[in-house]
Amino acid sequence: MAPPDFTNDDRFDGLYTNLANQTRGIEPLLDTVFSFLRRKSDFFAGPPGSGDKGTENAIATVHGVLQKHADIYLRDKKKAEEEERRKEEVKRKKKEEAEKKKRKKEQSEEGIIELDADGGFDISQSSEVEAEKK
Repeated sequence: MAPPDFTNDDRFDGLYTNLANQTRGIEPLLDTVFSFLRRKSDFFAGPPGSGDKGTENAIATVHGVLQKHADIYLRDKKKAEEEERRKEEVKRKKKEEAEKKKRKKEQSEEGIIELDADGGFDISQSSEVEAEKK
């Protein structure tokens, strides 16, 4: 059976938020965690008979957990940046397509001569548009 995954466990967020508010900073928060481990556990000493290896193992364990969470952070950040770029690309393509449609509509309407209110044609405007193109 695989060990539980605590990398995204939010059950203790309230506790840690309260602790962070009381300690007023990341470093003091970490000091309280390591102080607890030093005073109330054998985390730094290691199992009986391990000698100074216990402290080395503790440092390696902390480094490993820190590196794991740094990797998760960087992966999530990269994923969010890629998603943002993808959204911007979709937005840009939609804008380009809308501009193309607008230009195409304007081009197709350039040669149209509309009836006046009295039912007659006024080709002078059409001639002016053609002259402006040249």
